[in-house]
Amino acid sequence: MQIYKTFFKVLRNYKVSLLMYGVIMIFMIWVFASEAGSGSEKLVQKRYSIFVVDEDNSEVSKELMGYLGEKHTLVEGEYSDEQIKDMLFYENISEYIVIPEGFGDDLENVVNSKKEGQSFDIESFAHLLEGTYDDGMPRGIFINMQINQYLNAVTDYMASGNSLSEASKKAKEVLDISEFTTIKEEQIDENRTIYTSFLVLPYGILSIIFSGVIPVIVAFNEKEKKNRTNVSSMKITTRNISLILGTATVAFVVATVFIAVITLKNGGNHVFSEAWWISVLNTYIYTLTVTLLLSMLTSFPFLSTEKGTSNAASFLTVIIGLSFAFLGGTFVDLDILGEKVAKIGRFIPNYWYSVACKKIWYGGEISDIMGCCMLQILFGLVCLAVGLAFTRYYSNKAGSCK
Repeated sequence: MQIYKTFFKVLRNYKVSLLMYGVIMIFMIWVFASEAGSGSEKLVQKRYSIFVVDEDNSEVSKELMGYLGEKHTLVEGEYSDEQIKDMLFYENISEYIVIPEGFGDDLENVVNSKKEGQSFDIESFAHLLEGTYDDGMPRGIFINMQINQYLNAVTDYMASGNSLSEASKKAKEVLDISEFTTIKEEQIDENRTIYTSFLVLPYGILSIIFSGVIPVIVAFNEKEKKNRTNVSSMKITTRNISLILGTATVAFVVATVFIAVITLKNGGNHVFSEAWWISVLNTYIYTLTVTLLLSMLTSFPFLSTEKGTSNAASFLTVIIGLSFAFLGGTFVDLDILGEKVAKIGRFIPNYWYSVACKKIWYGGEISDIMGCCMLQILFGLVCLAVGLAFTRYYSNKAGSCK
């Protein structure tokens, strides 16, 4: 019991790592769940920043400016040619447009030509303006296409006898694609949000336990402290069990906090349902497995001294945490994992946690779910056996050297 209490006293020195990964994980739960449940029912057209100079200052040019202001963001101010080039280069603006003097008269000539039955190429409207943009980017072409379509519609309506304001209004209405475009409705997935929330838990649980607990266990494995324990009346087995219990306590508290966050944020009607309880069980089984994995890693010689403890803890947290997350379906959905990657993933607990999680929320058999949980436990027991073997080996080796 003394070792168990001391474990938490030492743990206080590493509370920064626990808090840091805890905040990161809660943020991830919030973001992943929000993305999983988000959807757009409104069509939004892309807006670009453009710089327009009106040198004509006619009624037609003002109508064109108003149309461009509705479709895009007009940049105001006075800039030199060099500044405009820099703005285009750094993509602060998508196009620099000059409406030259006489633009209104040129457009009036187009209207008169259409009244006489002459055809006018829609692409020719671009030559009435002076536009500068990056030819390698499609944005300038898109903006010019909008201008050509607008001016063509305006001149058509004016040639039919409409005034400029009426022609502009009708042109805007006919070019409004939202009237003719519908967004395909997606089938509502009520389980997607809470499923995604539980799915990302393994990364947070493993990262917090590894970053916060490894330095604590290594501190107990420091040579002088370990020798004092060996010469005391306390058995080495009792000491190791106390450390494992301390680690398990931290792990289960962390898992419980995350489950509470998920329940409060995304639980909805799923709280205390059968699927929710099985997901909680799956999470605690994974937590136990990670605890046993940690007990194995801390028995290795490269974590037997305090020197380099922080670096070793960070290294193991990043490497194991990310590799387990990507190979086990935490960050990449199981459906899009490659066949070879999936074969590798079957040897780590994250994979079976993810499989169980999917079966829980999308209609799997309870026997299959329990099978996935048992495979996680099997992985943990193998780690425990390897850890005990290494501990016994190095203990006997140290004893023979005395």
